[in-house]
Amino acid sequence: MNDVTAIYYYRPKAGVDAEFAAHALCEEQTTGTWTDLSTVNEKTRYVHALDGEVLEVTAAGDGGWFTKIRYPYEIFEAGNIPQYLSVNAGNLFGLGKLETVRLTEITLPRELAGSGPKFGIEGVRRLVGTETSGRPHVGTIIKPKVGLNPKDTAEVAYQAAMGGLDLIKDDETLTNQPFCPLLERVEEVMAALDRAKDETGKKVLYAVNVTTGGDRIVECAHAAVKAGANMLMVDVLTAGFSAVQALAEDSFL
Repeated sequence: MNDVTAIYYYRPKAGVDAEFAAHALCEEQTTGTWTDLSTVNEKTRYVHALDGEVLEVTAAGDGGWFTKIRYPYEIFEAGNIPQYLSVNAGNLFGLGKLETVRLTEITLPRELAGSGPKFGIEGVRRLVGTETSGRPHVGTIIKPKVGLNPKDTAEVAYQAAMGGLDLIKDDETLTNQPFCPLLERVEEVMAALDRAKDETGKKVLYAVNVTTGGDRIVECAHAAVKAGANMLMVDVLTAGFSAVQALAEDSFL
């Protein structure tokens, strides 16, 4: 199995050597911690087979540094994206030896990467009919963020579609509130987009925001698709990557 590599930009605290800081970061995210461990001794030498490895440290030119770290494949639980992030972007952000740190790149082996997007850019181009044009897609977010009812939302979507846009999406704060119920909104917006398609011949995608609790997001997405939604939106910062993963792996969606 291939291992995971990650690249970080960081600045050590004053008086801390850059190489030392990189190794501290590496240890914190694998088998080490901020103090000596009684559980790591001659009887538990196998632990060190799961140590990370600092592959390189290079100056960034602005007082900061880049380090590339290898994480053993065995410390990852296949398919568990939150756990991947716990390793690559966990406690390191509070590490005392660092003034600042930013994760800039992760390389995953195929065994951990999963199946990837269901559609990707090629699939989206097929949906909107831009396979041969090569042009960029243009989208908009319906405003105001909240306050419009389903019919008002649909009218804004219709005007946007008639203006030539490829994608219309909900704001992240609009989900399933009483003033604009999700299923009614989907039905109204999709009817408006069908009307625009009849007039222009152009298909427009509407990303309805199905962000909700992890125990309800798949059910919410199913209901939206059954109501006619042709695209789904998730606020990944609040719902988490596992919510996106649950939707991507669902056979109905």
